[in-house]
Amino acid sequence: MAVLSIPLPQVVNSGLARVIGVGVTAALILWAAAYAAGVFPWIGYAWLSRSSIDVGPGHFIIGEDRAGSAFGFSNFVFFKGQTIVVSYDAEIRRGCLAMHVWPLFNRTPGDHVSQCVTTRGKKEWTVPVTTTGVYVISVNSSLIKGTGPGWDMDYTAWWGAKW
Repeated sequence: MAVLSIPLPQVVNSGLARVIGVGVTAALILWAAAYAAGVFPWIGYAWLSRSSIDVGPGHFIIGEDRAGSAFGFSNFVFFKGQTIVVSYDAEIRRGCLAMHVWPLFNRTPGDHVSQCVTTRGKKEWTVPVTTTGVYVISVNSSLIKGTGPGWDMDYTAWWGAKW
């Protein structure tokens, strides 16, 4: 049986790859230590401009125009005694900035907490953690509340937990 061997070009030398690997590992360890100590509580970040694409007399939403970026963890382990924090700075023209927190496992009625912000502002929304577990944090645009059909907003949001 013949073995196909394709030589791949070397993108970086092994010394540089080692330095990059050590740097990324050190950064993750420093972040974990800062998070555990409560110095840097943030596990996610979003900087977005979002606008629904509406058509017709009933203002049917057929899509979304979205620019910006979001990264981090939306599912994370939180411990009893912590407070989940969503810090936001929003310019809301239509719709609302919808923030949700719920446990990923062992769901019960009423364990989904949400907040819908319809006005411009810079604030923090907090949710106390009553049971240790994996929780989901969601920050999105919504048409549930607010003026006009659909949504149109710019926002920056950070989420995490404080002790």
